Amino acid sequence: MKRKAAYKIFLDKYGLENELIMAIEEMSELSKELCKYIRNYKSDNTPRKIEETERNIREEIADVLNCVEPLMDVFGAEEIERVRDEKLQRGMERMKS
Repeated sequence: MKRKAAYKIFLDKYGLENELIMAIEEMSELSKELCKYIRNYKSDNTPRKIEETERNIREEIADVLNCVEPLMDVFGAEEIERVRDEKLQRGMERMKS
């Protein structure tokens, strides 16, 4: 099944409010794993511990993308892409100065 079709099924079944809550939860889980990653590199953790955290980060990024991508359709994908491009351009201009 294609992602867009699956996203529509989830939105239709669970509703926008539940999907928004799920996105917030998944972003929180990603934040937690990113903090662990920083903490693991600042301490003397084993490579195995770091690998586990990296694996968890990949999982959480996938979860966040699966929550955010359908929200792009809800809130206007074309406008979001335009704003993303603007922000990237602004960042590039800041780097030059």
